[in-house]
Amino acid sequence: MSAGMLCLYNLETPMRDGVILRGDLYRPAEDGRWPALLMRTVFRKRDMGRSFQQYDPSYYVRRGYAVFIQDVRGLGESDGEFDRFTADGPDGYDTVEWLAAQPWCTGNVGMVGSYFAGYLQLMAALEAPPHLRAICPMQTSVSINRDCDNRGFLFASHVGWCMSRLVNRLRDGRYDEKTTREMLPKLLDWLSDYPVSQLSVMPLERMPALRDTPFPLLRDYRRHLLEGFDDFDLLHKEGRDADLTRVKTPAFYVCGWYDSSRTPLIDHCMTQRRAGVDSRVLVAPWRPGEPPARPDSALENGVYAVDLQAEIAAWFDHWLKGGPAPKFPPVRYFDISGGAPFEGDRWSERLETVRLHLREGGALSEEEGAPGSATFRHDPRDPLPYRGYGQSAPLQPAENRALLFTGAPLEANLCLCGPVRATVTLSATARDTDIMLCLMDVAPDGTCFRICDGATRASYYQGWARVPLTSGEAREMEVLLGHVRYTLKRGHRLAAEFCGSAFPKYDVNHGTCARPASDGEAVASRTTLHFGGAARAFIDLPVL
Repeated sequence: MSAGMLCLYNLETPMRDGVILRGDLYRPAEDGRWPALLMRTVFRKRDMGRSFQQYDPSYYVRRGYAVFIQDVRGLGESDGEFDRFTADGPDGYDTVEWLAAQPWCTGNVGMVGSYFAGYLQLMAALEAPPHLRAICPMQTSVSINRDCDNRGFLFASHVGWCMSRLVNRLRDGRYDEKTTREMLPKLLDWLSDYPVSQLSVMPLERMPALRDTPFPLLRDYRRHLLEGFDDFDLLHKEGRDADLTRVKTPAFYVCGWYDSSRTPLIDHCMTQRRAGVDSRVLVAPWRPGEPPARPDSALENGVYAVDLQAEIAAWFDHWLKGGPAPKFPPVRYFDISGGAPFEGDRWSERLETVRLHLREGGALSEEEGAPGSATFRHDPRDPLPYRGYGQSAPLQPAENRALLFTGAPLEANLCLCGPVRATVTLSATARDTDIMLCLMDVAPDGTCFRICDGATRASYYQGWARVPLTSGEAREMEVLLGHVRYTLKRGHRLAAEFCGSAFPKYDVNHGTCARPASDGEAVASRTTLHFGGAARAFIDLPVL
């Protein structure tokens, strides 16, 4: 244990193209050599002192680590222009190797961090820096710039995220006085009502923040996520199709069930393990949007708390210091509803699939019914809002904007464990439509718990090549709701809610099948689900 901590600010790290990045170093006060933990952040290292959470540098310094927190290119104290894609991997590689060469470092480097900081770890690991021994990506995936489970949807909130980074740059004095005076009020005004303000602009390319912008970041946003969101060459550049078998760096993946990245994160871990890399995964019932807990500030549902700081330290002790292998097994996950843990060597257990069919009258049943149909309406100018997981009343089917199918009361507890998916057959009065599906637990008193959700855009049902709907066409599609572990109690009912929008989690479908950047029309439409007979419509539940 270290008796004190030395803090060195704005240490300069040269990148291969000459750009200087800056980071703050926290290390034991005494002379010596220590392994380094690197966190690369887009949230300005100087503002993180009150929000370190499980990344508190002093915790790891006391355990014999040096901690380096670096502003990424173009943000905070680092030079250059913020580049979300091309610089992520090379800058991570260069920083890892620079740290390993410092006289106070043993040459062993690990990386840690959540969300974008987790994504940056994967981008660095894909570059294979020789001294990167282990990583701990949390609440992230290689597909951070797109919805993790679905094709064809824009990441509707991402332009607001880009604007927030630019507000920081303007306030940091990165631009001349004229640009700051003109652009800062515009960005702040747009963000004050964001993302609702986005609905007022058609087409999206006319968004004030994107017109005649002086900022490369917003020009890049327009090119990548508006005009080229389904351009597979750009998807490749972003890492969407990254081959995780190339990542030989052991990874400790961490997330909660409410993180949209949970399914790809689980897949990342299993891919590495199949390739012979000792990676591990933890999925816990943390609340959505909140960082994993520390023992002194529990954020879970109170049933189970993970001492995540201690586990991160044990992970790096093994890979960076040659300590014993961590005691926790490769796979751990905890039931959302009750906290019951599973620990093992593989993700899958002995499962069976229960198939529930949609039936006339809003029923869900293991028995397939007679042919039938049900219709909901969708107005892109007045989309239904996204409602997150947890307690929430269902949408009102009486509004004709949602459909609700409900099963019979359960005769025994039912434990869902694994990937939930549905098959639907639909037709629509528009050339394109969306299916938003939410799985819910309905208690005997009528209260609902939203367990998981997913979406499918009809025009992308076959892949990244768009196929418009034609008049009278009934199209079969799959909806992925992702991995889940949830136990429904005896007497409860399982319900499935279908609708055509969930803004802002998913961008609004205009119904025209035109590109979002240049689509100035909006078509109100009706979508019909067909079931029974030749029309397949069911939900497959992985059940213990």
